[in-house]
Amino acid sequence: MCGIAGYLLRAPSGDVRDIRTLLSGIVRRGPDDQGIYLTDRVRDQSSTWATECSADAVRADRPLLPHAGAIPPHDLALVHTRYAIVDLSPGGHQPFQSRDRTITAVFNGEIYNYLELRRTLEGAGVGFRTTSDTEVLVEGYLHWGEALWPRLNGFWAVALYDRRSATLTLARDRLGVAPLYLRDMQTGFYFASAIRPLIAVAPEGIHRDADRVLGFIDTGMKDLDDSTFYHEIRSLPPATVVAIGPATTRPAAALTRPYWTPPSRRLTVRDLSLAEAAAELRTRLVEAVELRLRADVEVACELSGGMDSSSIVAAAAMLRERPITTFTIKVPAHDEEPIARTILTRHRLDYRVLEQPEEDFLADAHWFSGIMEEPYHSPNIYTHFQMRRRMKAGGAFVALAGAGGDEVLAGYEHLFWPQAAAELRNTGRAAQADAYDRARGSHRPLSRRERLSAAWWGARRKVIRGAKQLLGRPLDPPSPEGLQAPEYAARYPSLAFHQQQLYHLRVAMLPYYLRSNDHFTMTIPLEARYPLLDYRVVELGLQMPIPYLFRDGYTKYVLRRAMEAHLPPEIVWRRDKMGFPFDYREFLTRRRVELERVLRQLAVLGISVDTYGGYDALVAGEPIKAWRLCSTAIWVGGDEEIGVPPPATPAVSPL
Repeated sequence: MCGIAGYLLRAPSGDVRDIRTLLSGIVRRGPDDQGIYLTDRVRDQSSTWATECSADAVRADRPLLPHAGAIPPHDLALVHTRYAIVDLSPGGHQPFQSRDRTITAVFNGEIYNYLELRRTLEGAGVGFRTTSDTEVLVEGYLHWGEALWPRLNGFWAVALYDRRSATLTLARDRLGVAPLYLRDMQTGFYFASAIRPLIAVAPEGIHRDADRVLGFIDTGMKDLDDSTFYHEIRSLPPATVVAIGPATTRPAAALTRPYWTPPSRRLTVRDLSLAEAAAELRTRLVEAVELRLRADVEVACELSGGMDSSSIVAAAAMLRERPITTFTIKVPAHDEEPIARTILTRHRLDYRVLEQPEEDFLADAHWFSGIMEEPYHSPNIYTHFQMRRRMKAGGAFVALAGAGGDEVLAGYEHLFWPQAAAELRNTGRAAQADAYDRARGSHRPLSRRERLSAAWWGARRKVIRGAKQLLGRPLDPPSPEGLQAPEYAARYPSLAFHQQQLYHLRVAMLPYYLRSNDHFTMTIPLEARYPLLDYRVVELGLQMPIPYLFRDGYTKYVLRRAMEAHLPPEIVWRRDKMGFPFDYREFLTRRRVELERVLRQLAVLGISVDTYGGYDALVAGEPIKAWRLCSTAIWVGGDEEIGVPPPATPAVSPL
């Protein structure tokens, strides 16, 4: 994982300032090397540059980029900072050029199946100079063209220049693990792995999006529809390729296409048995872990007492001859470490325990807000940051984590079960829904009126589905798009279960998690890898019959069946779910004086805590919303420091 940035100008420039600005904004992401590629697309004149932070071999081979003054006129720049994971030699330096020098790319991410792709390319006569996955990407594009992207298994944000057609191509992985932000200005189009460098190139042209800010405060939702909290900055959508040819410099006018879409239909219990589903899930998960253990540096695993991280650790332990290193954090009053420790009865691990860090969060609040670049949902992200920083100090350069399991396999019971239960009842599986509720202690027999109503709605649904099949129309309504957060939240209960899963993968839960984790993890830097977000696991999870996801009071039942032979029962058959707890009310009460002072900064957005009933009322009734206000205020303070002006008009009153 690395940092990338660059621009495509509407007229050539010989000024180095924007390159230096972009470079400084992604430097934390890549401490091992730096490189720059410049080209004048019309004249087809290119040059490559080193910096004072480039590897020794690179500095010996390229001119040093000046801090000020003139450089060759160019309209395209590609900038890279490297965090070396695969092929640690200077051979992995970027921007990376193909053997014939027609393709030049900067790349943030990892291509996990690069060895398999390399063998295929070698069989077709392609030669290689290095052992890096970047070379596989570049030569693969030269060989397959746009057909490359569906072949890749990994995560990536790529900016690739093809001299043959004078085209800049941007591409992002299927789920959006690797960030890529875009800003279109009058002088040209800019992109980067982070938001702050895109602000810094022209802060006077940046404005906060008051609707997005208020939506986050009221609902906790952000990163909707590839948006940010700034009007002028957006994300490239996941699973998307944008090709900007010589006729334009604007992404909006360029050729854009998706190369992957998630499954639109679920399988039924008649399509595959529970045993078959569990076996296939186990096979795909183990293969995903095996690919993500590939690295030329030390790889470790995060381990809690939950099914997701424990399943990944079990798979890694089965694949590795030497003990895999794991890190578990002890959290007072919500300690899962004793449960996590039970995995040692099944697998030999280098098992390490981290105490919850005692650092003063508020002392780092503004600095940490700068890392996160936008407001965030909980101070426990800071705790997670400290945990991963200790993992890096303990020798880990890459960490496998269990993120994605709850979205892919519907593990958030309160978000998914109501609609799942309704669909079970409407398809003749009321007994299974009742059995699940009884096991959870929440069963209430339906009244005669409710039974008749359920039967009527079930019959109606069958008639409508049959009619749509005959007419060839979509069976389920698409997820809404382009809404503000409160509108999304209001429409969520009306979505079908399958659409609810897609909603959390593309709109609500996962985009925010991936973006926030990338920002604080790559500041360390440490590369996070997510086996449960392997696209093959995602595709299977989104096709799982509902009865295999919810059964006998257990969420993610099929994963439990898949891994029950490889994990202790204390992990497999536990129903409680602790997560990463944080006592908002205690924290807000204890730090009231400092936080009330911070909250005054909301005035520049036209927001007052009094509108929400005052500090005490918020802490007593809605402490999580109280924190979101605090986080927003801290972010505003950081924006004021870098010169971002307030919105043109005050924010509207909250809902």
